[in-house]
Amino acid sequence: MRYSSFIALPLSLCASLASAEATPEGAAALTATFQNYLGTTEGVVAVAVDGDSYVVTIDPAPLVAKIPAEGLTATVSPLNLTLTDNEDGTWDYSLDQPVSLAYTMPGVMSTKTEYGSVQLTGVFDEALGDTSEYHFEMSDVVSEQTQPDPMGGEIVVKATQDSMVMDGTAVAATMGVDGQFTTETSGIVYEMTMPMGEGAPPINLTATIAEGSGSGGIKGYKPQALYGLLAWFVAHPDAALIEADKAGLKTQLQSALPIFENLAVTMSYKDITVASPVGEFGLDEAAVVVDMNGAVTDGKFREAFTLSGLTVPEGVLPPFAAPLVPTDLTLDFAVSKFDLAAAASLGLGLLDLPTGTPPGPEFEGQMLAALLPEGVVDITLAPGGATAPAYTLGFEGAMTAGPAMPMPVGKGTVTLKGLEEIKAALMASPPEMGMQEMAPMLDMAQAMAKPGADGALVWEVESTATGGLLVNGTDLMGAPQ
Repeated sequence: MRYSSFIALPLSLCASLASAEATPEGAAALTATFQNYLGTTEGVVAVAVDGDSYVVTIDPAPLVAKIPAEGLTATVSPLNLTLTDNEDGTWDYSLDQPVSLAYTMPGVMSTKTEYGSVQLTGVFDEALGDTSEYHFEMSDVVSEQTQPDPMGGEIVVKATQDSMVMDGTAVAATMGVDGQFTTETSGIVYEMTMPMGEGAPPINLTATIAEGSGSGGIKGYKPQALYGLLAWFVAHPDAALIEADKAGLKTQLQSALPIFENLAVTMSYKDITVASPVGEFGLDEAAVVVDMNGAVTDGKFREAFTLSGLTVPEGVLPPFAAPLVPTDLTLDFAVSKFDLAAAASLGLGLLDLPTGTPPGPEFEGQMLAALLPEGVVDITLAPGGATAPAYTLGFEGAMTAGPAMPMPVGKGTVTLKGLEEIKAALMASPPEMGMQEMAPMLDMAQAMAKPGADGALVWEVESTATGGLLVNGTDLMGAPQ
């Protein structure tokens, strides 16, 4: 999400090395600083004076050539950055060029991506240790990937994108740095061709997304510590050097923790279509929310999905089933009451063990106890549901489960309008499909329901520590309470 980071990274050290006026000495200092993060391989980094600015060329080709993968061929176009010292503790940086990358692994995959235009501008703040604001754009993106199919032939995926724009900011916070971003995309198209075996024509699928937008933020990350961790690995490029300085690695990791305090992202995509051999599927909008904590004591992971306006090609569904397919769906769940901070601390302790010494048999239990201090997690299902022509379904609930509990304990509520319509649809199905046999089960569920608002049926469900499963107060399991 922070496309500016690869530029902010070296600037976090170069401020004290290069003077405000662009000079050969400043260029040499910048070269050395970039090499802290990219290594000293000849030809990767070059810095030249251009008036009051520096032009930095980063060429990944020498690094790619050193990748120990048999048969791998790869090309990446060099990046040309312009850096200018503002003499107030900040640096302006910019990039404006096409970019291309490609790689081929014989017998595995071949891919090539062309970015017609990549533009990036930003301001690095020495006091912050990161980019305080940036603007990123790319347009006219074309990517093609080919890989062998086990059935013979090749799977080919081509993706194009008209544009993507992202803006971001960052400010100092109590525990590090807090960053925010917004983004917009347009004109995304995926084309996939899949072979179907000898003598059969391939299947062609085309998915399009008219537009997308999103926003998000990350709290409590430590840019200089994260950059320092990268520099440490660059300075320890093989297993022997890493093993010889495990204490240094532990210190670097401890400095970077908790990696971030919280990361929250919301994305939405509109006017989605998928053209297939059976017709065109459509979706008015698809949205996703991710909200998670880093390696902190208060563990949390939440994910939510919303789909609206689903359409399917005419004739794909039998007439009886069409009213049963949801047009809208919402699902929002979260997991909490776990401790990633304690688990990370315990894991770092493994670096204190002598070389070649595995953790003791008690380690697995210790890790579980650190991760789940109460021996359980809380699982929450926020109010959600599905809407179809025949019915409206709602649900919500919460549960506590884990190794400290013999049985999960929780409560939930399910509401439904349209049960009679569902039964009518099932009874209209062909007898050979067996769908009509579900009708007695629906009758049983209806008998257990209690009335709700606007004619809805309501089921309040509870699972107990003794193994009971109660529906509106009736225990279906007959467990002792």
